Amino acid sequence: MAAVPSEMLNRVQLPPADNLSKETVTSLLASDSATVKSAKEATHILFSKPLHFLRSMLNHETSTHEITEEELDFAAEFGRFPYRPSKLFLKLFHNVIATLQRDPLCGRVSPALIGSSGVVPLTIISTIPDIMQHYYHCIVNAKKEVLFATNYWEKGHSVTIIGKAIRDLNKRARDENRQIIFKLMIDHPTKENLAHFHSILPHHKWSHYDIPTPDEIPNISLEINNYHRLIMGTFHSKFMVIDRRIAILNSNNIQDRPNLEMMSQYEGDIVNSFYDTFLISWWVPFDPSLVCLNDDATTEIEFQFGIESSKIVSFNEPLQNAVARARLRLQNHLDDKQTEIYFQEPLLSSQSTPLTHHLNLSAKSARKTQPDEYLSKQNLEKLARDFTPFIFHEPHEPFPIALVNRLPHGAPGHSDTANPQDAAWLGAFRYAEKSIFIQSPTLNAKPAINGIIQACQRGVQVILWLDLGFNDSKEGHGTFQGGTNEHVIKKLYKTLRDENNGAERFLEVFWYTGKDQTRPLNFSQQKRNCHIKFMAIDGQVAIMGNGNMDSQSWFHSQEINAMIDSPLIVKDWIDALYQNQSTHQYGRLSLDGIWRDKQGNLNPHDGK
Repeated sequence: MAAVPSEMLNRVQLPPADNLSKETVTSLLASDSATVKSAKEATHILFSKPLHFLRSMLNHETSTHEITEEELDFAAEFGRFPYRPSKLFLKLFHNVIATLQRDPLCGRVSPALIGSSGVVPLTIISTIPDIMQHYYHCIVNAKKEVLFATNYWEKGHSVTIIGKAIRDLNKRARDENRQIIFKLMIDHPTKENLAHFHSILPHHKWSHYDIPTPDEIPNISLEINNYHRLIMGTFHSKFMVIDRRIAILNSNNIQDRPNLEMMSQYEGDIVNSFYDTFLISWWVPFDPSLVCLNDDATTEIEFQFGIESSKIVSFNEPLQNAVARARLRLQNHLDDKQTEIYFQEPLLSSQSTPLTHHLNLSAKSARKTQPDEYLSKQNLEKLARDFTPFIFHEPHEPFPIALVNRLPHGAPGHSDTANPQDAAWLGAFRYAEKSIFIQSPTLNAKPAINGIIQACQRGVQVILWLDLGFNDSKEGHGTFQGGTNEHVIKKLYKTLRDENNGAERFLEVFWYTGKDQTRPLNFSQQKRNCHIKFMAIDGQVAIMGNGNMDSQSWFHSQEINAMIDSPLIVKDWIDALYQNQSTHQYGRLSLDGIWRDKQGNLNPHDGK
């Protein structure tokens, strides 16, 4: 990138707080719904047009500017935080709000809501069916409104679960004589998206997606928005808001894959931010309109974290009981405390391989996967006891949270990093003092690679958990995406070794290894994959959500991520990631970027 003249950099300063509207898209639609019909109209009233010429200057400032104490104070006052966040969080948040100079909506949330607070009572780190079961329970307990966003929507077991949830919700609404608003966003490009990025899917096409038709669900007003920004502006977001009281953010799409995934439930003021993001993402008028526009997610409540204790539930307890307990922890606005088990799934036997059975249920391609031959029955029983799909966090007060999203960018190229997501990630690489932990299916975005190199050169320990062979056909050099994981890691180690200062010892790379395996399996086998997107910095701050460390997520897709400032939750998340896979035990690569087993044997390319 060409150097930016210093006289131009002098123009890139954080705007006074009152330069950005305190009003939000949500509040304007709520107060003026008679004349303002859509988020598009609201944004034109509230916010200035994007200043694209600032992109390169902001990119330069993010990588070179030394943040002052005054700027940290500004960042602390900018957010709706319950107390002053940690210095690390404020540095990253300063980067985030600096990008709003270019475009107030580059984070796909009104600026006044980008920094907030909340609690995380529940996290699921497991297969897609476990997360879909929780989705089911949240949906059937909705009282007024469901806002549901996903990237892929593919026919299969996951779609069947959501379809059942919609039908069961309709039955409850019918019995209680009420109507439910249900909005669904998907990314399934059709010819209609050539003319309109946001295309409302007509009723007669719903059955093509295994979505209940209007005559099946008369008490639910369902509307479906098919959103894709050509060419490369994928709607990669995956989240849900129920009654503007709880928000769920997860890594998985609505599809069947043999993946380990991550989902966290958020409550408190941060739900208003998720709500606003959904409105902006929808963009066009709602028909019918929303009913929770005036229902702020309040912070003046006593959050509920559990019945007996906040301990993590493992397979020591039958899976049905764990799921039932997850249901019972569904929070204060849900008054239906049912304990029946999702779909009457049979008890997992303590005999044979209950863990393998559970992991195999995630997709047809995984059904015949066997536990590694080197694992004894006793080993497998211990692994099953360790596996912790439901993490019930200890009771805690609301802590600082920021939505660090990015807007979709359809044009090819690798320059669009002046957005909250990328600014937070870049700040993490720059300001970490002790450690950076990343789990991502893919890694090939140049800013991430450079950030890792610079962090290791400063003596920061960088731990990468990646997938062997994940999407190699799409990530290779011929696709201009930056290369496969194997290629990138070998290049990373070589670059660090060439410095001749020992920096390579600060980089630890692991291929994802399933909980019942002792060696990584190649993605192409579709038996044991990991789709989690997670970063932790110095054990203090973590970012989880939708964004991968690849070029598509860094430069093009719309992504939704939460950045939290809570050592308690960060530790819970990292501990659970370690417990729910065998990556740290068997997946480590040598300093030449190659995996070998304990006997020094190379892993065959197919992962067998």
